[in-house]
Amino acid sequence: MSDATETICPAADAQDPRHVDPELLRRYDVRGPRYTSYPPANHFADIDAARVAEAWAARRTLEDDKGLALYLHVPFCAARCAFCGCHTATDRTLSEIDLYVDALRSEMEHAADIVSAGRIVRQVAIGGGTPNFLGAGAIERLLAGMDATWRIAKDAERSVEIDPRTATAEKIERFVAHGFNRFSLGVQDLDDSIIGPLRPGANAAHVRRVVGILRANGIEGINFDLIYGLPGQTVETMTRGAEALVELAPTRVALYSYAHVPWLHPHQEALAARGLPGAKEKLRLFLRVMDVLHAAGYVSIGMDHFARVQDPLARAAANGTLHRNFMGYTTKRGLDLVAFGASGISAVGPVYSQNVKDTAAYLAAIAEGRLPVSRGFFLTRDDEIRRELLLDVFCNFKVDLTALGRRFGIDPAAYFAEDLARLAPMAADGMVEADASRVAVTPRGRFFVRNVCMAFDRHLEAVAGEQLYSRTV
Repeated sequence: MSDATETICPAADAQDPRHVDPELLRRYDVRGPRYTSYPPANHFADIDAARVAEAWAARRTLEDDKGLALYLHVPFCAARCAFCGCHTATDRTLSEIDLYVDALRSEMEHAADIVSAGRIVRQVAIGGGTPNFLGAGAIERLLAGMDATWRIAKDAERSVEIDPRTATAEKIERFVAHGFNRFSLGVQDLDDSIIGPLRPGANAAHVRRVVGILRANGIEGINFDLIYGLPGQTVETMTRGAEALVELAPTRVALYSYAHVPWLHPHQEALAARGLPGAKEKLRLFLRVMDVLHAAGYVSIGMDHFARVQDPLARAAANGTLHRNFMGYTTKRGLDLVAFGASGISAVGPVYSQNVKDTAAYLAAIAEGRLPVSRGFFLTRDDEIRRELLLDVFCNFKVDLTALGRRFGIDPAAYFAEDLARLAPMAADGMVEADASRVAVTPRGRFFVRNVCMAFDRHLEAVAGEQLYSRTV
């Protein structure tokens, strides 16, 4: 190996950076948003619930209504994982859980009156926390209430996050009975020596058991969520885990970079003491898993997802309808997202609104008949333009600036002149190709797509120097 370049991993794929100059790796390993929204959620501020309701109601008469997506948040877990970055709580009583389920049902009914229950729902997702922390009876009440409130398309994707440790056949069967056709397993790592110390009680045997239950119920839509960058992970451990994953044959895999943000989640401090992989080692881990997945027939989707070629996510990526929101990569673009539960974030037209995070405050708002929103953001026209640009970059690794200009009535050369100038160093480093008509992320640059997006982020300077984001590598 020369001093100038270093082979990171022998992955044979368009997304593989192949040879990455260590200096470039250091230069681009900065803190930046993950862009599950634009502007990112740290720009949210206090928001008026009445204005939110007015904006939602305005969407009732859309001429070209693509429909709704629903997200239900269940903020309960049996125990907090050491790497957790989610809004969740532990040690809740059955009575508290029942109150929360009742509140979710009431919130859905209230929202349906505003946004219109007649609009077609094309996607449903339940996340957490741990949705299967609920008892079978609570799951039944929640799903029955949802089905009674909303007009859900027969071919809608209904997905739910599952913790393999606490999943039972009875609970899974309740979801299946209500049409759930995709189950996302919080695997994180299939090597017991890695995941065991970080997630009490977790092991690969639980994952195999749950996959067996799902397949016995006729479910083929199985997602695995993995994390790389955890203490103890090496190329060897990740290889063993990836090979074990291939044997279980999920249809989708999300391979997330561990976000170390202890200033937001203080419990993560303990992980730093165990030793976290650096940027170069994290890149090795990612590419090694990618190698194994590609050899098994999976294709890369966006920044950090993989799917079987016949999976709807792969088809969406191929035909340009891939979308990215607070739930990650999804198959349908243009849906209004309405979220329910403590901390849930809705994205309806030009407004983001986040519910109160504290469960007690959430329950109080619902009891008073109020929308439980506390923070949010009303997008300007410029925000909407940039949101569409960043969606194309994140989902397709390219954007047609000429077409975007026609859509919004702007001259892209003039409008994005400063942004394209900020991209010049990345172009010189072979990360991106850009001019006044198009931006295309190169194969090498795909691992650094967050850095590309940051060049177009008008809000980034407002938080410059603040420790808000995880590292981009």
